[in-house]
Amino acid sequence: MPINSIFRDLSGLLVQNYCYFCGKIEEIICHECVISNLELAKIQYVQDVPILTMTTKDKTFSKLITSYKDEGVSNLVEPFSKILSVGLKFFSKHQQVKVVNVPSTSKAILKRGFDPISLMTESACLMAGRRFIYEKRLLVNQRERKDQASLNFQQRKLNTENAFKANFAEIKPVIIVDDLITTGTSITQSIFALRAKKINIKACVILAANH
Repeated sequence: MPINSIFRDLSGLLVQNYCYFCGKIEEIICHECVISNLELAKIQYVQDVPILTMTTKDKTFSKLITSYKDEGVSNLVEPFSKILSVGLKFFSKHQQVKVVNVPSTSKAILKRGFDPISLMTESACLMAGRRFIYEKRLLVNQRERKDQASLNFQQRKLNTENAFKANFAEIKPVIIVDDLITTGTSITQSIFALRAKKINIKACVILAANH
């Protein structure tokens, strides 16, 4: 399926306030800027699993993600979730799937007062349709780990090694969601954890690639 087919699902991506990219009034991320960003969408493979990154994290997108995750700017939940919902629908037109997100650390959730990735993933499932079932407790932390932001590749690899586990077996295919992919270590370990329970991983959908 051509990646450009995801743009057919963009008709509902208009939101309110003003566009953070071009300043257009009454839209958080206007339709034109969504299209412009999603033109950077691409698919790569990790452990033979297709990884769809919806856009590339530029200076503006970086600020938006930080504003949402670390400053709790709640009006970004809807546009981010809608972008992710397009990716979910790209991988499943008819089949019912379970959706999980890469788990946040308990320290990060405590610091922020909420779980931004979980909230965004659950919202994206609701927007994508009933065949997308958010399964929050399927992929969980197995141990504590440090914040990844300041770590290099080797440190990230050690930090995430065996960090996650699948709580139970699942017969339906699973899609993994995350906000950013930098080195791919978190996604790789999420794949390992689910496969340890013989779970079929359909794809991963990432809001932005960090490069």
